[in-house]
Amino acid sequence: MKNEYLIAIFAGIVLLSVSYVIAPQTHHYSMMVSPFYSLIPSVLALTGIVLIVIPIILLTQGDKLRSSIQSGTAVSTDIEPSHTAENADKEHCEKIEVAEKLLDEDEKKIFSIVVENEGITQDSLHFRTGFSHSKITMVIKKLEEKDLIYRERFGKTYRIYVSDWIKR
Repeated sequence: MKNEYLIAIFAGIVLLSVSYVIAPQTHHYSMMVSPFYSLIPSVLALTGIVLIVIPIILLTQGDKLRSSIQSGTAVSTDIEPSHTAENADKEHCEKIEVAEKLLDEDEKKIFSIVVENEGITQDSLHFRTGFSHSKITMVIKKLEEKDLIYRERFGKTYRIYVSDWIKR
């Protein structure tokens, strides 16, 4: 089971629990303050149910697809797999692997974060890596000189993207 699905299911359970706990208390407040306070537990419960049901549906759909692939039967899906997309994705991964082999540890760490989170801000890199702002700036400039990434101004910081030649 994917971590995202587990997190969503756990969050749904937490929301259901919170709605159950605060439901009796909001009834008394709603008479005095506003009738909308009585909707809060219902909204929390509904959100919790959605967060639990959707990952389960996605998991069962994935299991059906996997079992049909193994058995050789076709499953009707809206998206047909494209062989050219698979080849392009494979080439994309190979380019990233080669680039990472040529980088030192700090550059590799920042580059891999940018690859995973395209459009990440330079400030976010500070929090994810624990590097100082000046170190991040230096490493980003090195990666720009090697034409692996490019930056775009975003307010007082920059958004960082993987270079186009790697994506192709």
